[in-house]
Amino acid sequence: MSDTRNQMTHDVLARMAGHGDIRHFEKGEILFEEHDAPDGVYILLEGELKVYVDGRQGREVVYATLKPIELFGEMLLDGGARSASVKALTRARCAVVPADALRALVRSEPDFAEHTILGLIARLRTLSQSTRRLATHQVRERVFALLDDAAVDEGNVRAIARPLTQQEIANRVGASREMVNHVLRDLRTAGHIMRDDGDRLLILKPLRAAR
Repeated sequence: MSDTRNQMTHDVLARMAGHGDIRHFEKGEILFEEHDAPDGVYILLEGELKVYVDGRQGREVVYATLKPIELFGEMLLDGGARSASVKALTRARCAVVPADALRALVRSEPDFAEHTILGLIARLRTLSQSTRRLATHQVRERVFALLDDAAVDEGNVRAIARPLTQQEIANRVGASREMVNHVLRDLRTAGHIMRDDGDRLLILKPLRAAR
């Protein structure tokens, strides 16, 4: 998406947020749960959220993390219940806009309609890729992929700014915390990863070399 279209989408969402109720959420608070009746479409204005479902034996399966400015909950357009739960990873602020306002915007602004469609497609692709990883990759490869996706380049190393707990990694890759601990311990021993003074995880050597 071009910078112009990104700015357009940002402006449209900002205008749309003006028609909604502003709600604040504390870290760990659940915004809504899977199977809830939808109360509107959400626009994340501040903070970070996770989208997840409860798997077997109470284990969470995390679909995505959301950052400002993102629209979510738009699947209410089909009239169905919520398909996933959303929880605040940090303190967060959202605008909650009635479904009718979303429908009116989709009809009146083609660029926004395209953005909404592309957003849904992107999430479906992410879900498909996650499902494929669960079905065809071993835990090590899934952990490597998660760390690579979360890291950004910083000189000769790659850094993951937001701390990821072993349980969070386990939830996102569909494994036990004990298995994740084993994988991370092997990576540390081999010199592939380390923690810096700010408790950030640093990737010192390409993880593909550890495969």
